[in-house]
Amino acid sequence: MPEFLKKSAKNVIKGEPWKVLVVDDEPDVHAITSVIARDIVFLNRPVRIYSAYSEKEAREILASTPDMALAMIDVVMEKDSSGLELVQFIREEMNNNRIRLVIRTGQPGFAPPREIILKYDINDYREKAELSSSALFTLIVAKLREYNDFVILDKQRLLLSKLGSLTSMFINLGPEVNVVNLVDEIFNSVSKILDVEIRTMHTVIDKEEYIRSKKTSWSSSAENIGDELSFSVRTSLNDYIKFNVHFSSILDESFEKILDVFISEFVTRVENDVISKDLIESLYKVVYIISEVTEARSLETGEHVRRVGTATKILAEGLGINDEELPLLEVAAMLHDVGKIGIPDSILLKPSRLSDEEFEIMKQHASIGYNILSTVDHPLFKMASLVALYHHENWDGSGYPKGLKGEDIPLYARIVGLMDVYDALLSDRIYRPAWDEENVLKYIKENVGRKFDPKIVEIFERNYDKIRTLYFLGF
Repeated sequence: MPEFLKKSAKNVIKGEPWKVLVVDDEPDVHAITSVIARDIVFLNRPVRIYSAYSEKEAREILASTPDMALAMIDVVMEKDSSGLELVQFIREEMNNNRIRLVIRTGQPGFAPPREIILKYDINDYREKAELSSSALFTLIVAKLREYNDFVILDKQRLLLSKLGSLTSMFINLGPEVNVVNLVDEIFNSVSKILDVEIRTMHTVIDKEEYIRSKKTSWSSSAENIGDELSFSVRTSLNDYIKFNVHFSSILDESFEKILDVFISEFVTRVENDVISKDLIESLYKVVYIISEVTEARSLETGEHVRRVGTATKILAEGLGINDEELPLLEVAAMLHDVGKIGIPDSILLKPSRLSDEEFEIMKQHASIGYNILSTVDHPLFKMASLVALYHHENWDGSGYPKGLKGEDIPLYARIVGLMDVYDALLSDRIYRPAWDEENVLKYIKENVGRKFDPKIVEIFERNYDKIRTLYFLGF
C-alpha cells in the first residue's frame, strides 16, 4: 500500500488538558473557539474550553477551577467595562499572575488598545474581526506557551528555594540518620512543588553495582508515561543503597538539571559524613588504645580516660560549645595524660607520696604530652596538645606548668582539669584508695575559684546526674 494511503497513528493524549476560559456574551464566539481548540494539542496536552457568558459567570468558574492557563475576555458584556473589571479582579483580588489574559473585543471604540494595554495587566489585545481560525489557533498556542514558561519559571524558583532549605537537613547528619527517610522527605516536597506524583523505591546493592550506578541518571518510564531518576548512596563503609524515583509525568529539562545538582550534592554530603564518622570512630579506637597503654603503665585502667572523655563532652554541651567540636574534644580529653609515657616507672609507680624532686619530674608529663601531640597538624591534635599541657593549671594561678590564671587557661583544659580530678579521686590509685562520693563533691565545692572555674563547676552540678551514671551505674 502506498505510504500516503496509510492512516497515520493518532497522537496519544497523556497529559491533563490545558484550561482555557472564554468570556463573551456572544454564543457564536464560544462555538468558533471550541471548534478551533478541539484540534490543538500542545506539549502532548489537549485544550479544554470553559465558557462564561458574563463577568459573574467568569468569576464563579475562576473561583472553582484552579490552574486556568488562558482567559480570552470580551470587554462589553453586562456593562461597558465588564471585561476590564474582570481583569482587575483576576490580577488584584485573586492575585493570579500566572493566567494569560487576552482582551478580545468587537467594539474597540469602548476600549482603545493603547489605553487598555498601558492601564491593565493584560498579555494581548485583539479585535474579533482580525481573529481568523488560523490566527485564533496561533493565539491560543502562543499564550499556552507563555503560560507554560511562566509556570516553569515559578516552579523553578519554588524548587530552588525549597531545596535550599532542605539542604540544612543534611549539613550535620545525626548518628542515627536514616537516608531512606531523608530521600522520601525530599521527594515529598518536590512532588508538591512540581504537581506530580512521585514514588521512591530503594534496594540494597553491593559495591560493584554501586560503582556502576553512582551517578544520577534519567530515563523514561514504560510507554513514556513519566520520568525515572536513579542514583546510589553509600550509607556506611560497607553498605550501599540504590534509589529509583518514579515521576508520573515527563519533567521539564530544567527541573531534571536542578534535581541532578541537588541529588549529587546530597549524595556527596551523606558519603562525606560516612567517611568522617568512620575516621572519628577509628581515631577514637586508636586514641583509646594509646591512652589505655599509658594508663596501664601507672596500673590504672583505660576506663579512666573513656570516662573523662565522655564527662568532658557532657560539660562541653552544657557550656554551649559548638556541636562540631564535641567529638574532637571527647577524644582530645582522652589524651590528657599521654605524657606519662615519658615518666620513669620509679616515679609513676611509687606507692607512697612523691618527694618534691620527684613531683617536679612528674609535672613534666604535661609538657611531654604537649610535645608529642603538637607535632601533628590536625585540629584534634592541636586541641589535645593544649589540653595535655594545661589541664593541671588552676583557676587562681597556682597550677603548672605555666601558672596560668582564670580565663587565660584554655577552656577545654579547664573542663578536662575538673573531670580529671573528679575521676581520679573516685578511683583507687597505687598510692591511696578511692574517696567516697560525698568527700569528692565536698572537695570540688571547697576549691571553686581556687582550682576550678566557678562557671564550669556550676555546669558540672547542673549535669551531675548524667555524669554520675558513668561511675555508679557502669560506663
